Amino acid sequence: MPGTDHRHAALVDGLVALGVLLGWTLAVTLLARTGLWSPRWQEAHLWAGVGLAAPLALRRAAPAAGLWLTVLVYPLGYAVLTYGATVQADLHAAPLLVAAYAATRARAVHPVLAGAAGAAATAVLATGTDNLRLLLSGAAGPANPALGDPSDTLLLVLLVLAATTLGTVAGRLAATTRSLELRNAELHALQAERERAAVRAERTRIARELHDVVAHHVSAIVVRAQAADRVGDRHPEEYRDAVRWIAPAGKEALTAMRSVVRVLRAADRPDVPLSPLPGLTELQDVLERVRGSGLAVEAVLPDPLPPCPPEVGLAVVRVAQEALTNVLVHSDAARARVELSGRPGRLALRVEDDGPARAGTGGTGSTGGGGNGVVHMRERAAACGGTLAAGPAGPAGRGWVVALEVPVP
Repeated sequence: MPGTDHRHAALVDGLVALGVLLGWTLAVTLLARTGLWSPRWQEAHLWAGVGLAAPLALRRAAPAAGLWLTVLVYPLGYAVLTYGATVQADLHAAPLLVAAYAATRARAVHPVLAGAAGAAATAVLATGTDNLRLLLSGAAGPANPALGDPSDTLLLVLLVLAATTLGTVAGRLAATTRSLELRNAELHALQAERERAAVRAERTRIARELHDVVAHHVSAIVVRAQAADRVGDRHPEEYRDAVRWIAPAGKEALTAMRSVVRVLRAADRPDVPLSPLPGLTELQDVLERVRGSGLAVEAVLPDPLPPCPPEVGLAVVRVAQEALTNVLVHSDAARARVELSGRPGRLALRVEDDGPARAGTGGTGSTGGGGNGVVHMRERAAACGGTLAAGPAGPAGRGWVVALEVPVP
């Protein structure tokens, strides 16, 4: 969680600052006790460790507060401990460099303001408050040796400005990196959503194909078997004729289903040969199969059949197949009519029956009762850029019409 991460970062920074302070204090104390180093004001060196630890502890929790605390309090405390003398070591300017870098790195303070405040505090620290007071009052000239070497002061000021610039650049790079990470995460999420949508679309396509291929054959077989059962007592030969018709129809259903399965497995087995998509020439087979199940079908087809892309021909065949299957299953119609017509750039199919709806099917005409037949037909039409309309043939509700129109490039 963001709040937990923020607290964890603040805790880490506090521990780092504490370690720096303890290490700095231990080093100054040990060096002073060896006798090899005798600083004029040891307290000033210890104060430099405190000044360095403060911006380190606040660099992520409150970088702006760390900057203002350092530029205001650190030079003042240094002046008190050294009685206003010049900086005792160039390293004592490190707290100002760290504070300026941390504030601009976090983009908590404007770089110009941070640079100006850091440079002013560094100038005060390097010159010394007493010398600065004399210089401002005119009591001491710029060449007074008590003021120290101006080049040292200039160098420390430039170092603080460099730290400010470096922090600004690092902050902008970090912001750019975060922005890129967010965009990358959004792209990954978008890609995952597209993959899920593609999977859903493919599952829908497979379900539609299996439904159209299997339901048509099985429905025709069921209707033929029921018709034979109704008249078998009076005409026993109907049983024999039905069995002779059902057997090849079942084989056709198995063949059609296997062809769909082969297509689904083609990606894993590139050596499997693929059959061409059913075209308009398959329409006659569909009509004969429906006629064999007992429904009289009048066909009005152009001769020769108009040329069209395979996907358009498949859509026409599957819509005609589904519409006639719905007539077999959901209607008591004795006959149906299939009309195919073409004009430049368009291909139209019309399937109609004279009804009425079969009792107990839950549908009217050939709509079906809660099935997906009409939905699948509309999906096929939309996939080819066409339209499909399905509804009652007349105001009396007898019969049903399915009209498909698709563009032909």
